[in-house]
Amino acid sequence: MNDSGVVARISALLTFNRKRPMKLKRHFITSILLATAWMLTLMSFTVFHLLKTTHDESLEQRSLEMASIIALDPVVINAVQEANQHSGVSIRPYIESLREQTEVTFIVVVNKYGIRLSHPELDRVGQKFVGEDLQPVLQHGTKLSNYAIGSLGKAIRSFAPVIVDGKVEGAVCVGILNEEVAHLFIQQHSQLLIVVLMVLLMAIMLIISLLSKLKRTMQDLEPETVVNMFLEHKRIFNAIRDPIVSVDKSLKITAINDIATKIIAMGSMAAQEYINQPLSRFASGLSKIIESGTGNEYTGTIRLGKLDYRVFIYPLQSGAEQQGYVIIFMSDMQLNELKKELIYYKNYAELLRSKTHEYSNKLNVLSGMLQLQHYDDAIEFIDRESKGHQRIIGNIVRSIQNSTVASLLLAKYNKAAEAGVKYLLDEDNMLQDYSKPVSEKLATILANLIDNAILAAGNNKHNAAPTVQIYVSDRSQHVILEVQDSGAGIAPEIAAHILDFGVSSKDEQEQTGVGLYLVNELVTQLNGSIDWERTEDNTTLFSIYLDKGEIKRYEEESHYHDY
Repeated sequence: MNDSGVVARISALLTFNRKRPMKLKRHFITSILLATAWMLTLMSFTVFHLLKTTHDESLEQRSLEMASIIALDPVVINAVQEANQHSGVSIRPYIESLREQTEVTFIVVVNKYGIRLSHPELDRVGQKFVGEDLQPVLQHGTKLSNYAIGSLGKAIRSFAPVIVDGKVEGAVCVGILNEEVAHLFIQQHSQLLIVVLMVLLMAIMLIISLLSKLKRTMQDLEPETVVNMFLEHKRIFNAIRDPIVSVDKSLKITAINDIATKIIAMGSMAAQEYINQPLSRFASGLSKIIESGTGNEYTGTIRLGKLDYRVFIYPLQSGAEQQGYVIIFMSDMQLNELKKELIYYKNYAELLRSKTHEYSNKLNVLSGMLQLQHYDDAIEFIDRESKGHQRIIGNIVRSIQNSTVASLLLAKYNKAAEAGVKYLLDEDNMLQDYSKPVSEKLATILANLIDNAILAAGNNKHNAAPTVQIYVSDRSQHVILEVQDSGAGIAPEIAAHILDFGVSSKDEQEQTGVGLYLVNELVTQLNGSIDWERTEDNTTLFSIYLDKGEIKRYEEESHYHDY
């Protein structure tokens, strides 16, 4: 093959590979039309088959009745008796005059020897009848109808015996050829065929109308284009670093980007879990602003956690109809907020340096005791320093089998020790191991409650010895988590809203307003309950109750979604 032939061959292949896929309109019409035609064909075939069977049975019955009536005709009886005695007998004119008044193709009368006395074709009169189906009639005097092939072709043939004084003297055969059967069937049921064609035509018109509506709705875009636009929109939506939330006119969330999930619920829920949830569940203040805005644009400031955000609310309109709102958050940290952040981290760094210096001093003391060979004092010093730590570890090892929660409790002991807060674990603790999703939620709940408790106890150390007590148990049908602290308690003015997002009892430099909100969200996901009270000992007690049945159900659902 020369070079030009190779080029032409490659060009043809490339042209074939670049063939555009079938467009929606053509694909839709072709698919639905083929499906409709197939169903109508199958249905029509079934109906026509049933009608054809019924029609043939009706013809057989009618022809058999006609044969029986003719067999009783005195003219026929006399002719048959005479033909049994003499040859050359014919009653063709009489029988043909009867046949012309009916829809049958032929009427044949034979004597007891099977010799025809009548036939539509004159030259076949006096000849032997063709077909073995005559014999049972002449021999036993039975009546029958069947499909058989005779001298005129395949036909419905009905036989009746001519009986005189109890003896079979001859027979009458009434027949309708296949062509005539089909002609009669079509003649009687032609309207049904017209109905089928009309249904097919109406289906085509309905498909075209539906497709036109679909194309208008999709703005004449192909499905592949719509999918690509959706994926591109999703990528761009999540790439925007400003939090964006879209809600419908009933203020249910319809879209939310990834960064918005981080500020609204601290990432405790996946993005799809926000869809169709009311906005008031996550930001009641923002929901009230939209409701009071009566469909107008709004620009203002709102606090989420410990940050202030500039909020831009834009109504979504479709013609004159209100469809919903788009909410855009922009961080509004002024210089004083930045200073507060800097002071907070500076204080934290100073605390770390002081703790490092404290432990360095203890190591120097221990080193001096060893150098002076005061071994007993060194052992007593180490024992005193490690006794509390070992007691906590022993308690955790004995009672907490859940490694995630055990690690969390030990880490919070170290944090409490750094803050100078006494950390007490109940001797009656018990917690079995659970699946990873549940264990992580239990650890997150305890972490937020213990952090709040440590901070509250430390801030109230001038009024009470700073203490945090923890109780964890799953002995009964419930998992119980209790955290108690010696803090000053919750101010009455925020007590009713302490679980709301952004509400906090901490100082301004410390507050986030997401800890208890996050705890409440996680407890809600596990269908549990949260309660708090001020005890008689002037301590604040937070209690979490989780039903084991609900935990098992959540584990099963999490396992299902993993697949």
